[in-house]
Amino acid sequence: MRCRYFNFITLGCFFLCLLSWSGTHKFYLSVTQVNYSEKEYSLQITSRLFIDDLNSLMLERYSIDAHFETKDQHPLAMQYIKEYFQKKFQLKVNGKALEYQILGQKRDTDKVVFFIEATGVYLTDIQELEVYNALLTDLFDKQQNVVHLKINNQKKSFLLMKDKPSGLLKLD
Repeated sequence: MRCRYFNFITLGCFFLCLLSWSGTHKFYLSVTQVNYSEKEYSLQITSRLFIDDLNSLMLERYSIDAHFETKDQHPLAMQYIKEYFQKKFQLKVNGKALEYQILGQKRDTDKVVFFIEATGVYLTDIQELEVYNALLTDLFDKQQNVVHLKINNQKKSFLLMKDKPSGLLKLD
């Protein structure tokens, strides 16, 4: 009897482990960090998105198998992701849109980290910074985009979603 009970528990734990190791995730989240660099006079941004979500986006919007961060990455994947970011991720200083560049990308386990920079930004000119982040909200209704801002020792975080895609930091 005791052996049967132990086998039942062991089998149940095994299946739970298999389910937890599956490649899909049940939540949709990105995390973006925006820091001001006094040395570079720039906003330096890192944005982390799940690889499978990016691959789904590329397939649905651009009809390509992107294979992000593999040796088989599609040659147009970065071009399309840059276009997509321009539409879905924006920065405004005092109401004026900033131009930025995606400098590169790297894999971090099951995410892709994008390195982004907006240059020619002077701290003395910033009264407010607005971040619009609607990345992946057009594909996933439950997508949440967390944005952390750090400028001049002031920190603020936002949880941005489809119905609230922007946040504003007013500097003291």
